[in-house]
Amino acid sequence: MATTVGTDLSRDRISNLADSTLVTILSRLCMDEAARCSILSSRWRHLFPSTLLNFRAFTRSGRNVVKAVTSILAAYPDEPVLSLRTGMLFFRPQDKAAVDVWLRDLSNRGIEELSLWFGFDEKRRPIPESLFACSSLRRLHVINGTFPDTTEAAAASLARLTKIELSDVRISQNSINSLLSQCTVLEHLTIKFTGRLDSLRLRSRSLKVLNSTGDFEKLVIDDAPNLERVVDKLMNQRKVHIEVVYAPKLEFLGYLGMSNEIGIGDTIFKGEIMRVETLMPRIKTLAVEMSYMKEGYTTWFMQLLRLFPHLETLYIKRDSSYMVEFTAPGSWEMRRPIPCILNHLEKVVFEVFRGHKWEMEMAKFFHRRSDFLKTMEFHCMDDKSKEDYGGPPSELWVRKQKKLLCLDGRAAEDALFQFFKRPLAENHHEHCDDERYQRDYYRDMYDV
Repeated sequence: MATTVGTDLSRDRISNLADSTLVTILSRLCMDEAARCSILSSRWRHLFPSTLLNFRAFTRSGRNVVKAVTSILAAYPDEPVLSLRTGMLFFRPQDKAAVDVWLRDLSNRGIEELSLWFGFDEKRRPIPESLFACSSLRRLHVINGTFPDTTEAAAASLARLTKIELSDVRISQNSINSLLSQCTVLEHLTIKFTGRLDSLRLRSRSLKVLNSTGDFEKLVIDDAPNLERVVDKLMNQRKVHIEVVYAPKLEFLGYLGMSNEIGIGDTIFKGEIMRVETLMPRIKTLAVEMSYMKEGYTTWFMQLLRLFPHLETLYIKRDSSYMVEFTAPGSWEMRRPIPCILNHLEKVVFEVFRGHKWEMEMAKFFHRRSDFLKTMEFHCMDDKSKEDYGGPPSELWVRKQKKLLCLDGRAAEDALFQFFKRPLAENHHEHCDDERYQRDYYRDMYDV
């Protein structure tokens, strides 16, 4: 019996794993670690080229990535590469043409996913035009670069792209228009901090999601029959003018605020002019930034809600430029019926809740008026104490807020109040459908 146990303990369990499992393990290691592992045995050395199928170009130190990628691609010229994702890239003078060489090489290897992260010690390194040779690309992600000028003919070579993510990437308005018109299966477009553009005009029959940071004076949703979500946390702060001409499937829109001029058919929100005629019944989720120190903010808000008669979920973000408790005068009396409040609204989320007067009055308004309200979430933040500023408030404070909100005469008798120990995550709307994010979402909730 002892001999059997000893033999079992000494067995090389890793070597007994299938080749596919070992390749998966190697693929998840940094390049330098995977290279060291491949020296251990001839079998591991034989498996290393297979890791290039999903090539994770990272090193433990973060340096020498450019040199390592160039060397590995040259050493295994016949291996297919479906995905190349780099860590932060730092270039030596002799590496000037490295990315151009990679792209020309990858264009012949069936590359489908490309993620390039240029180091921030450089000023938005130009992306080589050899990108257009990668006609098999389906997903493109670039951080801190400059996109090449893109004609419609050039964009047509990237027609298989389904997802484009550009962050801190300079790109011209014409290049964006070319990509939208020629990438006919593009479903997801992210453009963040791309530099100020005059306008972004969405004409895409395939696009489903736009994720942006208000880097344009005007957003015109001109012809987007499959667009479902427009997520832009800075749209209000940058006073973007918004026009919706044709987007029959749009279900999420945000963030809207008093600084936005809005035109939807015959509906106009422009300064003190608020005329609601053309409605958007497909919108199920709305995100709003409240400028609670501006006179008339309650009137603006109630008029805005009339635009979305079938609204089910509402996110409330406080104007980040206001850190004080002062609230402009405003009435929460509903002078005219608001269809979504009376018939559809199920969930209200206060993304940052400090227990200020306007927040309490707004929460009471929903609690008293919403017949279908099921849940109100309060993502709490302490702003009373200099020592604990920004941290989670005490349970005693939370119990007090809950008691103040639980008043008689409410329409939604069974509505749940859920208090969380931190503000809503900045990237919530980008990851809210992710299973892991959903699993961890309620871990920071108060037990009150």
